[in-house]
Amino acid sequence: MIAFFPKDKEVPRELTFDKIKIRQLLSTDNDLDYQAAIDSGFRSEGFPKEVNLEQIAKHEMDHNNKIEFAFTILDKDETVCYGCLFVKPISPFLKFAFFNERMCDHLELKDNDPAISFWITPSGWQQGLFSKILRELIKWFKKEWPYEKLYYLGMRPSKEEIQEIEQVYLQEIFLLKLEEEQYILWQLFDLEE
Repeated sequence: MIAFFPKDKEVPRELTFDKIKIRQLLSTDNDLDYQAAIDSGFRSEGFPKEVNLEQIAKHEMDHNNKIEFAFTILDKDETVCYGCLFVKPISPFLKFAFFNERMCDHLELKDNDPAISFWITPSGWQQGLFSKILRELIKWFKKEWPYEKLYYLGMRPSKEEIQEIEQVYLQEIFLLKLEEEQYILWQLFDLEE
């Protein structure tokens, strides 16, 4: 099996643009991350802060071991968290999430093809951050990451999220509807094209 990220390469550290900094999510970010998760509705009121810390610590360990990557989306001064970004090997994730080993057979996905997903707070949406982040991520991955393809996974995407993604003109390659929920996979780029 091919490793998700080359062992001899360093993971890109951060992306900065406008007044935004995207860097590795660390355990020391728990307070900011927790507040952003509550504000966004990603976590419900009363969700234990200690459990949030445990999840961040797991993300940090996976990131350091190059299994998958978790980044925090901050203002440049690191006083406000606008959300989180995740980079995962898409094929194993889909197979695991849907308990189906043949889930990706018709999609021609490699085990180490990456998919990103991210969420942002309402204040981030008000500032128009979603499409800015998406456009900057595409540039960052083309320039600094060792992948030929990149996908965006929308897990229960909102109408606003779908509209923003369509404005960037991404190719939808996969749609799975489960009752009221939908999962959409868009191809962001293919360097071989």
